[in-house]
Amino acid sequence: MEYSLASESPTNTTATCKSLPTSDLHSPAELEALNARIAANADQWLADNAPKSRTKAPRKPKSERGRKRKVIENPFYGFIGCTTYWGRYPVFALDIIEGIARLDWHDRTIGIGGKSMPLSVRNLVVILESLPVVTNEGVEDLLQLRERHARRYVKAIEQIVPRMMESRPRSLTNEMDGIEPELKACEWDDTDNLYRPSAEELAKLHHDLRTLTEFRTAEEYEAESPMLPASSSVVAFPIRQQHSMKQGVLRMLAQGVPIKAIERDTGVSAKTIRKWRDEMQTVQGELHAA
Repeated sequence: MEYSLASESPTNTTATCKSLPTSDLHSPAELEALNARIAANADQWLADNAPKSRTKAPRKPKSERGRKRKVIENPFYGFIGCTTYWGRYPVFALDIIEGIARLDWHDRTIGIGGKSMPLSVRNLVVILESLPVVTNEGVEDLLQLRERHARRYVKAIEQIVPRMMESRPRSLTNEMDGIEPELKACEWDDTDNLYRPSAEELAKLHHDLRTLTEFRTAEEYEAESPMLPASSSVVAFPIRQQHSMKQGVLRMLAQGVPIKAIERDTGVSAKTIRKWRDEMQTVQGELHAA
């Protein structure tokens, strides 16, 4: 079946367009209304399903009434941390920090109603490392926590600091107090009860340990003790005795006697016979090659 090309009938497109019904097309006003409805539905879907970012609520100004805010001086600021000798997790205080972090800070019963969650050890050491003065507002800004949860960390730091002060090592105590370590000279503690040589004995020892060419030349020493001839330094090893049956075995191999028969007649093991055979073949091969 043959089909005509569209270029051959230019009037087909115009006729098709005229045949389409115009009642199915939207007017510009209807398209704008449809676009607004789709946009509203999309915004509503994003509001219901998109993940919500946690934003910290603005802090209310503190009034002068009521309990005063808790301020804790941090004596370990600048002495512990990633850039210090003791590091972020000092060994002498790690048990204290971990023990206080595991206390029941949330006051929740374990079971269906909830569970008690410990505080973060990392957050506690970061507070000790970063804040010279620990307050509830400072912890909120440092760790991005809510007021109630930040108060737990402040209370934990209040219990940690005095216990760390009691368990700190002597070197850290002196460093925090600004006491420079005493520089002591290296003293030799001679506790041996050995005989101490006299001046004459030490002089004789130095004379015996003097350099050989200090008083005489090397040629004079060589003339006094001439070297032995090179032949005298050669060690002669005894000649290894040959097996008494080797020549007979080699003759039998040359005559074509089987290895088993040779082993039975001579008493030499088959392994040794094969070794002698291989050596004989190697020698013969070298002779032919030469």
